Amino acid sequence: MSDINTTYENLNRSWKSMCRLLLGEEIGEMKEYEKWLTQYLEPMRAERSAISCKDVYVAVQDYCKGAKFISLEDTQAAKPAPLSINEIKDIDSIIDAFHERFLYSGNIILSNSRDVSQSTNIQNSFHILRSNFIWDSEYVGFSSMVRGGKHLLGVNNDAYSSFMLSSMETYKNSRCLELWESFDCTGSYFTFGSWNCQNILFSFNQRNKRNAIGNIELPRDKFLSLKDKLIEEMRDELKRNKSLPSLFEIASANPRKPKIPAGFSTEEMQEGTDKGTIEDAFRNTTKIVLGKELQGMDAYGDWLLRHVIKTKPAASAATGRPTSLSSHAPYKFYPRDRIVKVNESIKLGEILHMDESDINSLDSLKDSLWKIAFFCSEIMLGENKNLIGVMLANQSSNCYKGSVYSYDEYCGFSFWPRDSKYMFGSSMAFSCNFCMDAYNSVNLSRCFETESCSNSSDLYFSHNCENAQDAMFCFNSKNLKHAIGNTLLEPCKYKSTKSALLSQVAGELERTKTLKWDIYNIGCAMVKQ
Repeated sequence: MSDINTTYENLNRSWKSMCRLLLGEEIGEMKEYEKWLTQYLEPMRAERSAISCKDVYVAVQDYCKGAKFISLEDTQAAKPAPLSINEIKDIDSIIDAFHERFLYSGNIILSNSRDVSQSTNIQNSFHILRSNFIWDSEYVGFSSMVRGGKHLLGVNNDAYSSFMLSSMETYKNSRCLELWESFDCTGSYFTFGSWNCQNILFSFNQRNKRNAIGNIELPRDKFLSLKDKLIEEMRDELKRNKSLPSLFEIASANPRKPKIPAGFSTEEMQEGTDKGTIEDAFRNTTKIVLGKELQGMDAYGDWLLRHVIKTKPAASAATGRPTSLSSHAPYKFYPRDRIVKVNESIKLGEILHMDESDINSLDSLKDSLWKIAFFCSEIMLGENKNLIGVMLANQSSNCYKGSVYSYDEYCGFSFWPRDSKYMFGSSMAFSCNFCMDAYNSVNLSRCFETESCSNSSDLYFSHNCENAQDAMFCFNSKNLKHAIGNTLLEPCKYKSTKSALLSQVAGELERTKTLKWDIYNIGCAMVKQ
């Protein structure tokens, strides 16, 4: 971890630059606005290192009660004593012998990262403050799940955007404030569900628009005059209150809703129907990973979703058609009585607009937002095929029951695998193949119950391992092969022990459709408890 004061000063300079760009002038020190900027940050907590007693920042909330933590830089001092052969009999005996030596890592800062403070799960990034799950980015503060971003504060779920304040679920945007679920937009404020737009304010569900306020396109001169006035009012409210209300807060505060035109309907994208193809993928994956085919993936759904962000059923406020809503931000904040489906949102964006008298001041815009505010809970980008029970997808096929799939094939019960195939019960596993219950990991093959691991294959029940092959129950290690509990075994002994342990796992799953142990609880409880 870097010096917090140095990181803060670097981010504070970025904040002031962003204020000049987005608000016309500086409005004070960043620390005065931290409550506003952190309101949607994914949960993160500070633990104490069991080795150094320093603060350890942890973003994952699934670790069991009583788990012990160390900082990533403490791992060399936390090498456990090896297990004896008698302790490697079955899963319960391994955990009974080793569980107090299972230490989970926080402060995970990897690759070429520098100037990172009070953050974790950071890779190849610079000048990062109080953030988690940040990849290939710089000057990011109070943000979560950001890839390829620059100068972002208070941003959640973004890829390849720059100069953004208080925004969520965005992609390739620039110079925006309070932008939600929008893509390829510039110079936009308080806007939701808009694609390829420039200079739009207080608008919903627009496509290819510019110089618009309240879904009304305006002559450029009139728009710029109103924009300057509204930004001045935003700036004054920020100085006064140290925050601005979000779009969903404004929409939720007003019970009025626009009248849906009689006979309103749209052609909706059809959900996939070929579940059998995904069932085959599940059977193949279990055979490769566990050595035995398991039948009927739905029977294992609760277990596979144990540590995965889930979706809940919802209904369109416009047509009553079924849709779904994820439990992660920003979707968990959407007013349920204003949720619509994809094509419904596009059509409503064409129909609904404010009156010109509504767009002359910040207060009148807040009072009139109810006229256009409908939130789309589904997103489909690019070409997708045979998606069943999927809420958000980008260039994916043959995926089942998950909130986010991106460039994936043959996956189920997962949250945001990316560039991955044959993944089940996994979360934020990138460039992985034939894995089950893989979390926050990169470049894995044939792995099971792994968390924060990378560049590994045939890895089981392991945490924070890199470049491991044929290993089980290993923590905080690199370059292991034929190891159980960080203990190296002869290849033949490892192979026979692995076969027996996987037979135990497959048998328990087949009988009970769940497992007693997983990567998030093996470090906490004794077998006898």
